[in-house]
Amino acid sequence: MNRVAIVAGARTPFVKAGKAFASLGPLALAKRAVRGLLDRHRVNAAGVQAIAFGAVVPEPGKPNLAREIVLEMGLPASVEAQTVSSYCITGLRTATVIADAIAVGRIDCGLAGGVEWLSGADPATFREPTTGLSMGEHMEITCRQWKIPRQRQDEVALASHRNAVAARARLAQEIVAVEGVDQDTGPRPDTSLEQLAVLRPAFDPAGTITAGNASPVTDGASAVILMSEARARTEGREPLAIIEAIEYAAIHPDEGLLMAPAIAVPRLLKRAGLRMADIDLLEIHEAFASQVIANVSAWEQGWKGQATGSIDWNRVNVNGSSVAVGHPWAATGGRILTTLAYEMARRDARRGLISICAAGAMAGAMLLTRE
Repeated sequence: MNRVAIVAGARTPFVKAGKAFASLGPLALAKRAVRGLLDRHRVNAAGVQAIAFGAVVPEPGKPNLAREIVLEMGLPASVEAQTVSSYCITGLRTATVIADAIAVGRIDCGLAGGVEWLSGADPATFREPTTGLSMGEHMEITCRQWKIPRQRQDEVALASHRNAVAARARLAQEIVAVEGVDQDTGPRPDTSLEQLAVLRPAFDPAGTITAGNASPVTDGASAVILMSEARARTEGREPLAIIEAIEYAAIHPDEGLLMAPAIAVPRLLKRAGLRMADIDLLEIHEAFASQVIANVSAWEQGWKGQATGSIDWNRVNVNGSSVAVGHPWAATGGRILTTLAYEMARRDARRGLISICAAGAMAGAMLLTRE
C-alpha cells in the first residue's frame, strides 16, 4: 500500500451566508478554491488524475459539480471526477475517496474538496429528515442528557474566537481572496464571556445554545492536493503530513444526532494502538460548543467505546474552529485537514487527530502523522 501525503491545501474565506458571496453560487466558489490551490502551490493540472468534490446543497443543473470544475476550469478532460454528499463529513469523504485510490496504486495524485453556498439553501435543508428537528433542537436534547452547562459552552466558544483571531496570520497562507474578502468574517476579537452570557437561546427558550456558542450559517469552499509519498518527493514536495488512518461511524439519531464521534474516534485510536495522550494536536469540528463538550465527555468516559484518556484542551482547535471560523458544510473537512496539516508542519508535531460529527448521526475521524 502506498503512503498518502497531504502536500497542499487552500480555501476561500468563510463568510456568513447572505453576505459577500451571496451572488456567486457553489461552482463559482469551488473554482476559486481550486484555482487558488493549483496556482499558489504550482501544481501542474495535467498531473492531477482524479477529483472528488463535495456539496450537500447541490447547484441546480449541475448534479456532478466535480466534473463541471474540470471542464469549466479547462483542466485535462481525462481527469476522473465525482461529487460526494455526506453532510458535514463530506470533506473527509472526498479526501478518503482520493486517499484510497492513491493507497492501492490506481492514481498517485488527486484533488479533494468541498463547497457550500448556504446563501441559496432551502430552509428545509436545516432540519433532520427523519425527525423534523433542527440540528440545534437535537443538540439541546443532548445538552440535557449530558448536563452540559451554559457557561462551559460559552468558554469553549470564546476559546474558538480567541484562537482564530490569534491565528489570522497563520491562516492567511491557506486562504485565497474572493470578492475582495481575504479572511474569515466570523472570528470576533471583541467578544467576551460577559457578552456571550447575555445572548438568548436560539432553539429552545429554556435551552443553553445561542448564536454565540453555535457555528454560523456560512458560504465557502476548500480543496486539498493528495499524492503518494513517492510522487510528492519525486516532485520535490515535502509532505505536510501522512494520512495514517481513517474511520467512520454511525448511530441512531435517538442516541444523539451528533454523538457518533464517540464511536469513530475510540475505534480509530484502538486500531492505531494510541490514546489521547499520544496526540499532539486535536481538531474537533464545532457544530456547537456543546457538541464538542459532549463528544469529549464520551471519549473520556468510554461511552459506547473504549475510554481514550483525558483531553488536554490546550491541544484542541489551536487555530479556532467552526464556532468562530464558520461551517460551510461540505467545505469544513477540507478546512480542518488543511489547517491541521499546516500546523503540524509548523510545529513538527508527530500526530494530529480530526473528529467531525455530521447530521444523520454520522461521524468521521482521521489520523495524520509526521516522521
